[in-house]
Amino acid sequence: MRCPRWCTVDGAQEPGIAVSSIDPMSRPIFIALILLIAVAATAFRLSELSMRPMHGDEAVNAFKLGETIEGRGYEYDPHEYHGPTLNYLALIPARLGGDGSYVGLSEFILRIVPVFFGTLLVLLLLPIGDGLGRMTAVFAALFVGVSPAMSFYSRYFIHEMLLVGFTAGLIVCGYRYSKKPCVLWALLAGVCVGLMHATKETFVIALGAMGGALLLMLYVPRQGGQWLGDLKRIRPAHGAVMLLAAAAVSVTFFSSFFSNAKGVGDSILTYATYLDRAGQTSLHEHPWHYYLGLLGYYQFDDGPVFSELMILLLALVGLGFVAKGAVSGANAALLRFIALYTVLMTIVYSLIPYKTPWCLLGFYHGIILLAGVGASYLIRLKPVCLGRAMGGLLAIGVGHLGWQAYSGSFNYFSDSRNPHVYAHTGPDIFRIADRVKEVANALDVDMTTPVQVFCPGNDYWPLPWYLRGYQVEYGSAVPDESETAPIVLIQTPMEEALMRKLYELPPPGQKELYMHLFDESGREIKMELRPGVEMRGFVAKSLWDRFERTKAEAESTIQGSQQ
Repeated sequence: MRCPRWCTVDGAQEPGIAVSSIDPMSRPIFIALILLIAVAATAFRLSELSMRPMHGDEAVNAFKLGETIEGRGYEYDPHEYHGPTLNYLALIPARLGGDGSYVGLSEFILRIVPVFFGTLLVLLLLPIGDGLGRMTAVFAALFVGVSPAMSFYSRYFIHEMLLVGFTAGLIVCGYRYSKKPCVLWALLAGVCVGLMHATKETFVIALGAMGGALLLMLYVPRQGGQWLGDLKRIRPAHGAVMLLAAAAVSVTFFSSFFSNAKGVGDSILTYATYLDRAGQTSLHEHPWHYYLGLLGYYQFDDGPVFSELMILLLALVGLGFVAKGAVSGANAALLRFIALYTVLMTIVYSLIPYKTPWCLLGFYHGIILLAGVGASYLIRLKPVCLGRAMGGLLAIGVGHLGWQAYSGSFNYFSDSRNPHVYAHTGPDIFRIADRVKEVANALDVDMTTPVQVFCPGNDYWPLPWYLRGYQVEYGSAVPDESETAPIVLIQTPMEEALMRKLYELPPPGQKELYMHLFDESGREIKMELRPGVEMRGFVAKSLWDRFERTKAEAESTIQGSQQ
C-alpha cells in the first residue's frame, strides 16, 4: 500500500496540500524592503506631528500623564480612560523630551508613542515573513505604510495603535513558537497578552477571535487531516510560563507598579461597564456596516472621496487563495489562522452597536495581511503580461492610498470630510487659547490670572491641554455663589445663566461690565470648540482696557523701531 503524500510547509508537515516551499524573494532583499518601508512610514508619521489640534480623548490622556509626571500618581479607573500602558509608555519620551511637568509636554512628545507602534507593525513582518511569504509580507508592510487609517491613527495619542501592535506581537510570537517551541517565545507571547490586557478592555475580542480561529483549525477537518497539528507540540510547562508572564505584566501595570492593589481587581470588574456600554443605544451607536463603509467609500459634503476599497478587495482575493489552499512559499496553517481570526474579528466588531472609527484598526490589520496575500499572488498570475498588468494597477492603487494618507493627515486632519475625524476639535481651538493667553498675560505674565470655563456635561476638553499652566476653574454649570473670574469661557446654552450672574445678582454699584473676548474691530468672531459647539468668551472691562493699552504700546514700540 502506498503511503499518503506529505508536503513540506515551511519546515512543518501537513497532509494533502500541495505547497511549494520556494519563495520568489531572497532574504536580503526582503529585509531591505521592509526596513525601507519602515523608514519611509516613520518619516511620514513624524512630519508636522503637532499640527493637528488635540482631540478631547488625547487631551484627557495627556492630563492623566501630567498627573503621573508631577507626582500625583496613576490609578486605573474601571469606568473611563482604558488601560495604563499608554500612560506609562508615554513617560519615556515625556522624561526625555519634557521638563518633568505637565506644562512641558508637547503634542510631538505625546504622539511619538503611537508613531512608534505604527512603525512597529511594519517591522513585525520581519520575523513572520517566512510564514506569510516574503512577497506577501512586503505588500502588507507597504499597505500598512500607506493606509490612510493606519497613517492617521499612528499620529493619535490614544490606546488603539498600541493594542494593535501588541496583538500583532502575539501573532508573531505564537507563530515562532509553533516553529520551534521554547521558553523564550512562550514568555514573549505571555508578555504580549499581558500588555494587550493592560492597554484596552477590547483585547478580549482579539483574544476570543484567536481562540475561535484555533478551535476551528483543530476540529474542522480539511482533506482528511487537521488544520493545526503543531498545537500538539505545545508543552504544558511553556503554557504555564506564558500565563505567568501575562499575569505578571498585567498586575504590574494595573497595580500602578504595586502601589495600587485595587487596580488589579478593577481590571476585571470593568467588564461590567464595557459590556453595558457595548450594547447600549448612545451617541456612538452605528449600523453593522459602519466600519466597512468608512474603509470602502466615504465622501462628505464637497470633500474628496476616501476609499481603501483596493485593500478590501485584495483581502477577499487573499481569502480565496487561502481557502483553496493555493499558497506557495508560505505557511498554510498561519495563513488559515489569520484568515479565520480576521473574519471573526470583523464580524464581532461589526455586530457591536457601539462604534468609534479607531476601533476598526483591530480587524483591519488582519485585512491588510490578507491583502498582502492577494497582491502577492495576483502579480504572479500567468501569463506574465497579466501579472505585470496587475502590478501596474497595484502601483496606481498604492499611489492613490498614499495621496489619501497625505490628505487625511495634512489637509483634512480635523475636517469632517475625513472619515477618521470623529467629534474632533476644530482649528478655532488655537485662536481661543491664544486670545485667552494674550488677555490673561496683560494682567499678569506669570499665568496667575484667574480663568473660568463652564460647559454643559463638562464638555470642555481639550481646553485643559491648551490652557495648562494657567489658573483655570472648570465646571458644568455657572455657580451663583463664587466670584466671577476676569476671563470666562462658556458654551452658548449657558450664556443666559452667566448674564444673570453678572448683571442681576450683584447689588447696585458692584456690577462690572464684561466685554466680548473674541472681538475684532468691534465685531464678535464666532469660535467653535468642535463643529456645532460654539464657545463664547467674556472678559472684565478693566482687564480688556489694560489689554488694549498693552497692545497699543507694543504696536507703537514696533513702529518706532522700524522708523
